Amino acid sequence: MDVGVKDGKIVGVRGRVADRVNKGRLGPKGLHGWTSISHPDRLKWPLIRRNGQLERATWDEAMGLIVRRTQEIRSRLTNHGIGFYTPGQGPIPTLTTPTVCSW
Repeated sequence: MDVGVKDGKIVGVRGRVADRVNKGRLGPKGLHGWTSISHPDRLKWPLIRRNGQLERATWDEAMGLIVRRTQEIRSRLTNHGIGFYTPGQGPIPTLTTPTVCSW
């Protein structure tokens, strides 16, 4: 994939005809996935829900919360109580949003 950049920002992409697998053809994610990089609604830092409100957090806070909650679920339900939902298809914002599910 070739990526066009102008003034430090991605302005377009194209497949490489010489590619032996896709012969230059790009799917929806390849063609349009890059637009999420500069989308105004893109999250640039983690958010943690506190008192019913999403608040900006540090990466250390967010990862610490994930570890603590995962350990709590494992101690209560074993490893079988955890699943990850990572859709491979669908609207661009959902492509890179893994969701932890517990039962």
